[in-house]
Amino acid sequence: MTHTWSTPHDILRLNDAPLDRRPDSRAKLGGTPGYLSDRIATGQLRGLFLGSPLPHARIVHIDTTKARAIAGVHAVLTHADIPGEALYGLRKVDRPVLCSDKVRYVGDAVAAVAADDLATAYAALAAIEVHYEALPLVDDPEAALQTDLPPEAWVHQGGNLLHQTHYQHGNLRAAEAQASHVVEHIYTTPRQLHAFLETEGGVAEPDGHGGLRLYFAGHNPARECQVIADMLGLARTQVHSVGTPVGGSYGGKDELTIQPIAALLAWKTQLPVRMHLSRTQSVDFGVKRHPMRIRMRTGCDAQGRLCFQYTDILADTGAYATHGPEVLDAALEHAPGPYRYCAVDLHARLAYTNNGVAGAFRGFGAVQVQFALEQQMDLLAEKVGIDAAAFRALNLTAPTDPGPLGQTVVPFDGPQRALDVARQHPLWQGPKRWHSGSGRYLHGVGLALVHRSDGFGKGGPSHSRMVLALAADGMIELRCGFTELGQNLIGSMRNVCVRHLHCAATDVRPVLGDTRCTPDSGPVAASRATTLAWRAAAQASASWHQQLCAAAARVLACEPAQLKLGAGGLYREHTCAISYAQLAHALPVHALPSITVELHAEDPQCNAHDTHFVFGACAALAQVRVDCWNGMVQVEKMVMCSALGPVVSPQGMLGQMEGGAVMGMAMCTQEDLPCVQGRYTARNLDAYFIPTFADAPEMDVLAIQNLPEADPIGPRGAGEISVNFATPVVANALARALRHPVTHLPVLPNDVIAMLERTDV
Repeated sequence: MTHTWSTPHDILRLNDAPLDRRPDSRAKLGGTPGYLSDRIATGQLRGLFLGSPLPHARIVHIDTTKARAIAGVHAVLTHADIPGEALYGLRKVDRPVLCSDKVRYVGDAVAAVAADDLATAYAALAAIEVHYEALPLVDDPEAALQTDLPPEAWVHQGGNLLHQTHYQHGNLRAAEAQASHVVEHIYTTPRQLHAFLETEGGVAEPDGHGGLRLYFAGHNPARECQVIADMLGLARTQVHSVGTPVGGSYGGKDELTIQPIAALLAWKTQLPVRMHLSRTQSVDFGVKRHPMRIRMRTGCDAQGRLCFQYTDILADTGAYATHGPEVLDAALEHAPGPYRYCAVDLHARLAYTNNGVAGAFRGFGAVQVQFALEQQMDLLAEKVGIDAAAFRALNLTAPTDPGPLGQTVVPFDGPQRALDVARQHPLWQGPKRWHSGSGRYLHGVGLALVHRSDGFGKGGPSHSRMVLALAADGMIELRCGFTELGQNLIGSMRNVCVRHLHCAATDVRPVLGDTRCTPDSGPVAASRATTLAWRAAAQASASWHQQLCAAAARVLACEPAQLKLGAGGLYREHTCAISYAQLAHALPVHALPSITVELHAEDPQCNAHDTHFVFGACAALAQVRVDCWNGMVQVEKMVMCSALGPVVSPQGMLGQMEGGAVMGMAMCTQEDLPCVQGRYTARNLDAYFIPTFADAPEMDVLAIQNLPEADPIGPRGAGEISVNFATPVVANALARALRHPVTHLPVLPNDVIAMLERTDV
């Protein structure tokens, strides 16, 4: 389809934009505050847990007698020591704090100890005797779902199918009959490790009043409080949680990890307990990206108009659900992409196995299917004989069309705008494939287009609460339960307040992730917090202006209409009549202006399935170089054309886009964590290689700031979408260079050599 723009593209080239200094940069560079696992104090006990050495086994007997007798050991706990709820989880409550009847993966927690020092704690672990009875290993998701498996091979009671979902629209058989060109492949994507600098860690402390204080890296302190309170049989108000001040999660700390174990130890000993996993323990215990097998069949007519798409997704969630059902829902929802078909038939299944645990990971289920879909688009364009960008433009949905599963969505022209900018970029206008180095090197240029859901889908924790208040010292506080995970949330919150409240950045003090003084805003997920802060400030703006002007008018003995908010205070006839600090000092504490902002579900209740209401979009170009002698791949350039609305923080967005792009690139060319016989083939970063600065390509980030008129949402998230486009665009560039479809990730040197041997390059 073609589109005539009512407004020209408003493009900000982030690489050239003046970057706002992060307000927390000096503190973070100085290590104050540091990681919460560095909260070291005299009198703390060291906590450890005993992980299962077997991937699947029945627990016959646990004997902690010898461990308890060791001097300096304060507690040795098993499942029998849990006073309240022993399981936790999101949509599926299936994960034990400490295993009771069986273990389901290597590293599954069986017992926990707290001791005076780490050496004593390790000695206590070694003294715990656990007798196991091995159960059948379930390490293949296809085999896990066979209907004739004996109950002993069920990872959980009732079978190994955790979740399945399906969507169908139109007459698939009739649409297939209209197709002149059909492409079908099976695509496989890898298990990926988050590889954050700070592994899972933190401190649990008794508060001296019958409750606990928690200091752990995580996305949602309010949920952390609820899980711990339920486990210990406490009131929710007896648990106080402080979220991380330093980033490093990428989804790996979205669900609770070691918090319940540390809290149980602190509760039983009534002493502070610090836990911090080693890298090896973290690899065994922590979550990974869901590996998927995706069968995709797509067809178009002779002119290149898409007719149908059939997709079947099988994902491996490992031993516990965590975010698995939501990841699978996202995969299904993104399988059609921003394209229009006469018919679609989508199927997805999620299997329990003994292959560790899979959970939230940047890109969140969508990136796997987007890799497959964008390969399909390129292959069909080649069959039709038209440019890959033109093929996509021909098949885009209209801005006012329903969403990919037929749901109501916010009208959005982002895919068209992003593609329009990308296809005019000099990198796409130039050659798409060439040789260099006397034939040693092959170069290819690829294009990909993705849209990405924002926020949570129907049924998710979409409700959010924030408080906008004038503090007693005159600072404007935006209080929320979100945590700073590296996304420059503090800077972004200041900037949205400047924009909507007409103050200065130095007038604003964001208050984050402390359940004593912040409301439950829901979890941080990608850039959700930035979008919701924008909405909160915009929603509160008129009432905020009214409250402050009325309060200041009483102090100044003038009419409220004579006053306006500005940098530093309230102005009358272009002169600052009273500063925010002066106003706060003149008011009783109980009369300080305060507004509670309720942001309701991001997804209207009329939507079916577990769908999303809001989408952002990006198009990307990548240039790769393939060494035909040794199969090594270098990503030389990447161009990112993001259509995500107004840029709240240029530096924050640039960091998110560039960092996520390298992570997505590595999923395509480098990272994989196979699980063989229930055991990971790498347990440290000496065998699992992640990209460094030397691997990063030259990057150009173009932010298209246009939004449709009367858009109710504001900026879309930039925290995940760069992963979503980076993996498929690099795969498409490699496929062009090698003249061979890329159906398995990552593409390693041996894979490159095999493709070179099968094609005429």
